[in-house]
Amino acid sequence: MTGLPPPGLEAFHHRIDSGILTAARTARPDDWPERDTTAFTTADVLTLLDPVRDVADRTNATTAGMNKALDAAARAFDGHRDRLLTVLLSPGHVLSLIPPVLDTARPPTPPEVWRWMCWITEAAVRHLRTGNDLSLRLLHPLADRLHFLVLSEPLRHRGDAAWYPPGAVRHPLDAVYGTGSWHVLTDTCAHARRTWLSRLNTYQSHPFLAQAPADRIETELLLLLLTNPGQPAAQPRTGSRPLSTSWKPLTDDPPATTEDLAVRADIVAGHLLPRFRLIQVARLARPGHPPRHDHLRLAVLAAATTAVGLACRGAFSPGAWFMQAAVAAATAYALLGIGAVWHGTGWSAQWLLRFPAAAMLGLFALVALPPDWWSAPHPRWAWAPAALAAAAFGYLVVEVRNHGVGRGPALRRAAGVFAAGTVHAFLLSLIVLVAIAGTYTQARPDDAGPNTLSLHGLWHHTTGAAWQALALATAWSLAVGVFSQILWDDRPITASLAHLTWRDGG
Repeated sequence: MTGLPPPGLEAFHHRIDSGILTAARTARPDDWPERDTTAFTTADVLTLLDPVRDVADRTNATTAGMNKALDAAARAFDGHRDRLLTVLLSPGHVLSLIPPVLDTARPPTPPEVWRWMCWITEAAVRHLRTGNDLSLRLLHPLADRLHFLVLSEPLRHRGDAAWYPPGAVRHPLDAVYGTGSWHVLTDTCAHARRTWLSRLNTYQSHPFLAQAPADRIETELLLLLLTNPGQPAAQPRTGSRPLSTSWKPLTDDPPATTEDLAVRADIVAGHLLPRFRLIQVARLARPGHPPRHDHLRLAVLAAATTAVGLACRGAFSPGAWFMQAAVAAATAYALLGIGAVWHGTGWSAQWLLRFPAAAMLGLFALVALPPDWWSAPHPRWAWAPAALAAAAFGYLVVEVRNHGVGRGPALRRAAGVFAAGTVHAFLLSLIVLVAIAGTYTQARPDDAGPNTLSLHGLWHHTTGAAWQALALATAWSLAVGVFSQILWDDRPITASLAHLTWRDGG
């Protein structure tokens, strides 16, 4: 049994004792709860942290003194492999043992319990790093995970008086690595996050991580970015906000640091976009708490919707509806460009700009074909765009499935990417065929017949041929945009519109 979580630490207990651990435990014997209960007891907590408590209780404990004490606690794991396994594979059980051994005349506060859990984790991590037991190498990713989750827990409670009451002078959070060591804690947490992210970037090389379901891997990734994934940000205390490793006190609400932004960009490009998590990428495009991009995002969507509506109107009525739709589509892309210049890569990533870049090449090739495809399509023309659309959707499903996403989520996410690509292809078809290519083919006196329509005259007739041409062009450019992904080496269709990165392994 993992034990009951201490009061006020229920969410912390769930974070450290779930996720990929559920997959890692499948390799353990069926009686692992009983084994862990025997391997790690309340007496073991006191024995393990005895050298640490001797130093931590001093009024002015130095960081060097605490490091020596933690190294001594790490050596206490020598010859106790079962105890180490319990810490790494059942941290919830270890956490539940701490409150009974704390020498307080009142119920311990969450920071007091957390500090002891931090020491136990630090000792286990140092033991693995300095030990020579090669049989424990499989545990290193789990140790890095626990190290980050434990150290980052206080940072998930900024503004919460239960973790740092206003006006507090001496507090457990300031004394983990010695008196006044809050900055050491945040620096160590930032390094632990990078280490754990490097494991997730190569998770298929680690047996315990490779067997974890895709949704558990994604949960671990979001815990690197957000304070409480799955909770709405509107809830001030329990809602999810960007996780900041800033050294500023918990009473402050600092902006994202450079390190925070770098980690976010790495996860978006390397994990969320390849797994088609468009909604999460759009949320992360707003680095601050206020919705900084919402007005511009709504303007883009309004322009695109207007373009689609005007094109639908033009299919049934004469006049300049198609040209107005092309202008609205161009306005949407102009706003996209403004957002890219003003907000940078975080803004651009959510719009899947590789789609229009590749679709444009398909449209250029389509315009070069003889005019029969738009002026006199085959009577059964509808099967062609349907076949192209089905092939494009199938390709997207296969791609996201090959990135480890489950069947149900793969279909949903592929449908979202397919819808975004279809909108891009439709808007570009309006711009290219109506506003650009149409200017190269002036109206001719014989434009009255459906078999002699030029592109210029096509958009001023009510024959329905205009809508057929848009449908054919949209499906064609969509398919070209999807299948041209094979030309981009190892980049997915959802990758940002950039060809170089300056990161290790990029």
